[in-house]
Amino acid sequence: TETLKSLISRKTVWVDCGAGKNGTVKALGNLAKKATGVDVIEGDKYDENYVQADIRNLPFEDNSVDLLTLRFVVEHFEKTDAYFKEINRVLKSGGKSVVLTTNVISPLIFLPKLLMPYPLRHWVLTRLFKVEDEDIFPTYHAFNTERALSEPILGLRLVDISYISDLNYTRKWVFLVLLSFHLITRLPGLSRFRTNILAVLEKQ
Repeated sequence: TETLKSLISRKTVWVDCGAGKNGTVKALGNLAKKATGVDVIEGDKYDENYVQADIRNLPFEDNSVDLLTLRFVVEHFEKTDAYFKEINRVLKSGGKSVVLTTNVISPLIFLPKLLMPYPLRHWVLTRLFKVEDEDIFPTYHAFNTERALSEPILGLRLVDISYISDLNYTRKWVFLVLLSFHLITRLPGLSRFRTNILAVLEKQ
């Protein structure tokens, strides 16, 4: 949230892709000149700051967006080119894209993917983490490492990256497990194994 706030001003045209129920735009949209949430799911018909659309076909003009956010979205990109070509199209020169995503080299991410069949992973997400069915999509993790984020992608370059922990509060024992792992990753050299990546990309 702090990274997002630091990039929003009264001059900012901000698009939040993968907005879900548009909670982030509702909370922070007043800080921007214009804020719009985008998702493939049907939103509240009374929400003027939400549009239903695919990220590969955004309903915005060329070079019209200052800031585009992707929160837990890129792990679902099977082929990144089509998505980032469209993101690059709508971003202004010097515009930024903030990517918050799972870190595929974290053992808490790759071990469940490696060892757990999809029906069990689905059960964990819906029962333990209380994720709605409509918010669960296939994951490919084609864009979920520092190396992948560092590759020049259709005019976007990596300008900042950090590793953060997901301290989920839905259940006490889950929170304690995640907190314990976070404390371990505070040891020298282990921060890159935290569960999430926060990256800022800039259009050239």
